[in-house]
Amino acid sequence: MKVECSINKIIVYIFSDKYLNKKIENVIKEILLDLNKYYGIELKNSYELRLYTNKYYGMILEITELEDVCKKNIVNLNLKILKDSLFLFEVEDPLNYIDNEIYYYDERYFINSKKVNINLFENSNIVYGKDAYKILGNGIKLS
Repeated sequence: MKVECSINKIIVYIFSDKYLNKKIENVIKEILLDLNKYYGIELKNSYELRLYTNKYYGMILEITELEDVCKKNIVNLNLKILKDSLFLFEVEDPLNYIDNEIYYYDERYFINSKKVNINLFENSNIVYGKDAYKILGNGIKLS
């Protein structure tokens, strides 16, 4: 699990099959408990959760804090699940990934890998959601 935090957003990257065959409610509960246990992050407000899933690379959970409307320590969660999401990987040298789809967009290279590659996951920036589809639609496919 990799966690990135900003002022009103937490992004959790999960490259694991730990949650693969569990009910989504249990998955979210376990992730939130892990955030508290290992990172000291406790949710105490209203949040929008977006869970992006990809069969090769796991999940990305975006937790965005909404306006401060919390009363009596009640946590409100609005969950959106986006199954079979597109994950693209920004890389510096696309020649290392020649056996994958390579896109060129905005003077950068992006890999669309349809097989598990731990090095790709660990050594690149992950692009997902609307940004990934923008690259696919507007980028130049090189291979």
